[in-house]
Amino acid sequence: MAEFNNFTFRSKFAHELDAFIRLKHGLGNEYFGPSVVLKSFDTFCYENFKNHSVLTKEIVMAWHNRNIERLLSPKTQRLNMTPIAHFGKYLCDKGTESYIFPVKTLPSEKRYTPHIYSKDELVRFFEATDNCHFSHQYPNRHFIMPVLFRMLYSCGLRVSEATNLLTENVDIENGVLKIIGAKNDGERLVPLSEDMQKRCVEYYENVHSNAQHKYFFPSITNEPIKYMNIYGNFRRFLRNANISHGGKNHQIRIHDFRHTFAVHCLRNWVLEGKDLNTCYPYLKAYMGHTLFRYTSYYLKITAEIYPMITETLENTYPDIIPFTGGKINEDN
Repeated sequence: MAEFNNFTFRSKFAHELDAFIRLKHGLGNEYFGPSVVLKSFDTFCYENFKNHSVLTKEIVMAWHNRNIERLLSPKTQRLNMTPIAHFGKYLCDKGTESYIFPVKTLPSEKRYTPHIYSKDELVRFFEATDNCHFSHQYPNRHFIMPVLFRMLYSCGLRVSEATNLLTENVDIENGVLKIIGAKNDGERLVPLSEDMQKRCVEYYENVHSNAQHKYFFPSITNEPIKYMNIYGNFRRFLRNANISHGGKNHQIRIHDFRHTFAVHCLRNWVLEGKDLNTCYPYLKAYMGHTLFRYTSYYLKITAEIYPMITETLENTYPDIIPFTGGKINEDN
């Protein structure tokens, strides 16, 4: 039996799983989600292959077939099989004979088309956040929600960047956010609009003036506010704003505020006649993209949603539009 953090491994692979996760952490990877998968895999092996100490094809395929039987989505299947494949490769690299699952054989994920909020939808949604009431269970909820969701849109932040935002990294006086530990270990400064700065000042006085909170959006335990808390409020705000959630096959996501920010930014630049080749680096840096192609993806969306600027984009930037097809990359 081996234990890493809150994970207790019991199968014959316990010590190797423990060492593998420690290696990932030692390389600077948070690796929480995959660790949860590996914990489940360990339990599966303990219950079904208790005396097996070699990672065979039989074991890995039994785990894979379990995922198929549960009718998991292609994305979830990939999330459940990728850590197992990486663990197999880790064992092989150490000289231990193991089966490496071919992740590329998994069904491809469906391309997600982000929901770009209209101006009217944004107005209705933010009005719904403003009507958020005090809750004894979450005392700061009515202060947090109006600011958090406006920040996601106006700053184009990823949800994790907002929830992990440290209070000390919010420069209230100058209106600048310091984003650290972002995706791909990114770090950047994000200037606030004048209106957003004023809201943050008022929010700071309401939430932080009489208490020392580590996180700018704290939970009741002074940890970062939890995603499921935000998501529950998000669903309620959508209903109150009379915005359809999109149904099972095309659900609107909180992350779509980030996509909406990028598209609206590009739309405004095009309508203002600005040179996108000059503006692109600013948008790329502001959003924390690692590659320009992640930013250029939004050109195609902008052209599709606003036909009146399609001709301008096609005539001015014909070399960019053709390369933006395919599945949206999670780095966006």
